[in-house]
Amino acid sequence: MKYKILIHAPNLSTPGGKQTYFASLKDHFKNDIDFFFYGSQGKKESFLKMPFRVLRDYYKFYRLLRTNDYDLVHLNPSLNPKSFFRDSVFALICSLAKVKMTVFWHGWQWGFEKKVVARIVPWFRASYGRADSMIILGKEFGDQLKTYGFKNSIYQVTTVADPIFFKPENRIVHYSEGATPQNKLKVLFLSRIERVKGVYETIEAFESLKLHNPNIKLTIAGTGSELEAVKNHIKNKSINDIEFLGWITGDKKVEAFNTSDIYLLPSYHGEGLPCSILEAMAIGLPIITTNVGGIKDFFEEGIMGYLVKMKDSDDISHKLQLLINTPENMKTMGKYNLNYAEKRFTPEQVGARLEDIYSRTIVPE
Repeated sequence: MKYKILIHAPNLSTPGGKQTYFASLKDHFKNDIDFFFYGSQGKKESFLKMPFRVLRDYYKFYRLLRTNDYDLVHLNPSLNPKSFFRDSVFALICSLAKVKMTVFWHGWQWGFEKKVVARIVPWFRASYGRADSMIILGKEFGDQLKTYGFKNSIYQVTTVADPIFFKPENRIVHYSEGATPQNKLKVLFLSRIERVKGVYETIEAFESLKLHNPNIKLTIAGTGSELEAVKNHIKNKSINDIEFLGWITGDKKVEAFNTSDIYLLPSYHGEGLPCSILEAMAIGLPIITTNVGGIKDFFEEGIMGYLVKMKDSDDISHKLQLLINTPENMKTMGKYNLNYAEKRFTPEQVGARLEDIYSRTIVPE
């Protein structure tokens, strides 16, 4: 039986983890799926116009629920100041319209949770707490939701790798043979360019490594509020062999991964499970990252790559050096990651899991 589902999300043509997730899945759903895109749609918006646009979004959402017979609404908040309060109103609208909803928590800032959310649990229960189910990326998020008194089903899922990474023509995987004078070893950082993603620690670790490993290169891909500051920082420090690609998608993103040797994301942000890590695994790269969010529930230290301490450039450079010194380990990790991703992170597998949750939420067993 097909169900009619409304997914509430940012515009899929704009940068961001939620956008990447649904752009990868949208052609693999079997139910009837509609999207409600909230926000400024990637356009610049003045501070004065924003409140009116937010109110208009709420009104349009309410009208959509009242004029369509949806079996389920899928909300996608993150536990941060902007998303938590904005999307809680959408949750209240679902309750008002008497439509079933599932709430998928994509990110989780523990500092915000302790300072704010833990003190306004009644508001949580009145809005998100009315959900018929919740979806999480990390077990610790589900444990915390239960402390708020949420008693309905909680499902843990993974994010997804872009389907382009599983096309046969893109499965010609390059495994590093290490740095040579003719071939520089390439480290890829692909993310929103924000301080909390560990971009400055990445640059500091790279600068340190260059002193003893001249044949390495750092590629930074993505856009964000810190991009120009990062470029100026590199220019002022006169660090060589750092390339910026900007926001990339499709074949350009595949090329960036396929021509790299190591994927690095030393984030201390309230991550769920970054799609970029799964995509790096799908292309056969060893990973260096931090033990945050959903990463800690599946990452195998020393087998998939290495975990590093948050905000610790010395640890990053140390773990990078371990990989640089052992090209054979890099190859073994890369092959393991590629096989792991093929079995778990394809859009078909992730989409089927999500639609199973929809069915269980609409018609509980």
